[in-house]
Formats: sequence, structure tokens, C-alpha cells
Amino acid sequence: MEQGAKNLLRILLVALLIGVAVIAIKPAYRQALAALIHSTPAESPIWQSNAAYYPDIALPGSAPSAAPSTPAAPQQP
Repeated sequence: MEQGAKNLLRILLVALLIGVAVIAIKPAYRQALAALIHSTPAESPIWQSNAAYYPDIALPGSAPSAAPSTPAAPQQP
């Protein structure tokens, strides 16, 4: 039992270090962290690219984008 807790702690520490390394290396993730710290996540380049890619999903308090939501007609074989 004690060994399992130590292994889990090691895994969590490695994941934390990888996360810090990604934030240190990638400028978009640094800007995303700064936007979260300043409570303006909509200004993050990560959020902006996700909003463009997933138009039906919005941040709390904001409306989804005005992309058409009608499903495409099924194709005939």
C-alpha cells in the first residue's frame, strides 16, 4: 500500500513537471496561463482557436458563435 502511494506521487510530480515545461516552452500556453490568472480566458489564444474549431461550445457567460448549426443532409450512396 505504501509503495503504491509513492508511485502515484512520483507520477503526479512527473506530470506536474511536464506541465510546467510545456508552459515554459510554448508561448500560447504561457499566454493562456496569463489570461487565466487575469480572469480573462477569452483572450487566450488557446481559447480563441478552440472557439473557432468548436463553435457550439462557449465560455460561461458568453453566447456560442453564430456558426450555422443545421446538420448536413445525408449523402446518397
